[in-house]
Amino acid sequence: MKILSNNFRQAQPYQKIKYFAVFVLLLTPLIICILCFKSPNYSGKHVAINHSTMFNTDVIGTSILFTAFFIEFLLLLLHKPDKKVVKDIAANFSIGICTILVGVFEKGAAFSLYSLMYAFAIFKPHPDWWLWIAAFFSCDFIHYIYHRLGHKTRLFWAAHVTHHSSKHFNLSTGLRTNSIHVFYRFIFWSPLCILGIPPEMILFIESITASQNFLVHTENIGKLGVLDWVFNTPSNHRVHHGSNPEYIDKNLGGILMIYDHLFGTYAKETTLPVYGITHNIDTCNPVKILLHEYILMSKELSAIKGFMVRLRYLFSRPQ
Repeated sequence: MKILSNNFRQAQPYQKIKYFAVFVLLLTPLIICILCFKSPNYSGKHVAINHSTMFNTDVIGTSILFTAFFIEFLLLLLHKPDKKVVKDIAANFSIGICTILVGVFEKGAAFSLYSLMYAFAIFKPHPDWWLWIAAFFSCDFIHYIYHRLGHKTRLFWAAHVTHHSSKHFNLSTGLRTNSIHVFYRFIFWSPLCILGIPPEMILFIESITASQNFLVHTENIGKLGVLDWVFNTPSNHRVHHGSNPEYIDKNLGGILMIYDHLFGTYAKETTLPVYGITHNIDTCNPVKILLHEYILMSKELSAIKGFMVRLRYLFSRPQ
């Protein structure tokens, strides 16, 4: 069955080109960050980053995100949206601000841990172009593993469900991220430092990934042909947020879809996604959005006897 119509799906070719151009232009500043930052400590062929670079990247990325968010929100208001949509966006915005504030402290904790792990690295190659490529694919792989655990285990789903619980799909959904997982998420990337990837490089790539992942939360950009097969595009991410049986736990990649293809979790957008979760919470209360799954999990866990049984419950598949 074909996807049902929206503005993009009914658009003429020139309109499709416009949507694609918008997508590319949003990513251009981030791509420039990757290509243009060079360290004065190395020859021209070595590309490194420092604290100033990371800070500038975060500022650029955050500025792009909020600019895109407010433009979309203002355009949405012109169409007089349903009050539920506006309330949902307001809740997402408040949750996003909280996560960004927590993320400032998380960056410091992450850098401290990564630096400690890097001190015991097996080897420490110069930050040459090949190391950037290795770091990019490694970070994207860790992102896939972490994201998959967020869908396959109750323990990590309790935080990740916040991002999926909205029944709407727009840029504000990209802000709807549980700040609780920020306190432990970075630990999954720390083993890369033992393998010789510098802490700054990991944090830089993760900032780029986070910015790109925000921008794919839109229905205003349709399918992009071969790019959908390679990258995490709006079409692929709409599938990821769908509660349709054929879409659940699909398209878990960060920037690339390569690991979804390798591990059988890739799905094309063939039918209109039904956004939300299988048991929708129907609330715009930020506290309930953040904690509802933790509350349910704690109630069920309290009724379970035995340490090993509880442990198996925490790593069992979410209902």
